Amino acid sequence: MPRKKKEKKMELKWKTAFELWEERRNIKRLKTGTPIDELIGGGIEEGEVVEFYGEFGSGKTQTALTLTTCVAGEMDENVLFVDCEGTFKPERVVEIAGARGYDPEEVLKRIHLVQPLTSDEQMEVFDQIPKDVKPKLVVVDGVTTLFRQEYIGRENLSKRQGLLRQFLRKMITYVRQNRAFGVVTNQVYGNPDGTPFMPLEYRELAVGGHSLYHTIDNRIFLRKAKGGTRIARLVDSSRYPMQERPFKITEKGIEPIESEES
Repeated sequence: MPRKKKEKKMELKWKTAFELWEERRNIKRLKTGTPIDELIGGGIEEGEVVEFYGEFGSGKTQTALTLTTCVAGEMDENVLFVDCEGTFKPERVVEIAGARGYDPEEVLKRIHLVQPLTSDEQMEVFDQIPKDVKPKLVVVDGVTTLFRQEYIGRENLSKRQGLLRQFLRKMITYVRQNRAFGVVTNQVYGNPDGTPFMPLEYRELAVGGHSLYHTIDNRIFLRKAKGGTRIARLVDSSRYPMQERPFKITEKGIEPIESEES
C-alpha cells in the first residue's frame, strides 16, 4: 500500500506580552470627531471592528458615512463600503465632503461600493475585493439585513446564525490582517423579556444575538434624544466601561454638540 503523505505540521507564532505591548503603542486610531471617541479610548483602533446599532434615524448610517468621507477625504485612503440595505447615497457623501473642505469627486473615487442583493453575495465580499483597492476602512451597513430577510422563522435560526458568524469571521480576519478599521451597523428588535423599567439598550437589542455579541470588539447603541440630539452609549467592550456621550447630525455628518453651539 502506498504510504500516506505526512501532513505538514502547523506552526504557531509566539510572542511575549511585552512584544505585543510594544506593537500596540504605535497603533493608529480612526477618530469620529465626536464624543463617541471618548467611549473607546480615542477612536476606532486598527484591526478592530465596532458595531453601531439602533432604531431607524438614530444615526447609524450617518456615522458610517462620516467616517467613510473622512478616511477618503482627509486620509486619502480607500474605503470598502458594503451596502446591504441599498440605501447608500453619494449625494450625502458629497454634502459631507464639501462641508468639511474635501474634494467631493476625489472622495467618491476612493469609496469602493458593493451592494449585495442576497446573503450569498454578501458572503463573497471578502473573497472578491479587488487587489488594487486595499481599503483602510471597511464598512458593512446593515450587516444582518440580508440574513434576516432570507432565513425567516426559528427553524432557520441556526443556519442564519452560522452564516452570520462565518461572515463576521471573514471580516474580522481581513481587518486584522490588513490593519484596517472595521465598522458595522445593525438594526434592533424589541426584547420580549423587556419591561418599561429597563434602560432602552436592554429593551431594544441588536439583531444577530450572541453571534455578534461575542465577536465585535466594541458595541455602541445609538438613540434619539430631545432637540435632534443623539446619544451614543457603549454597551459592550472588553476594555472600556459602559458610558454614554451626546452628538448631533449636521451637514458635516456627525459632530460634537459643542461645535454647533460655540
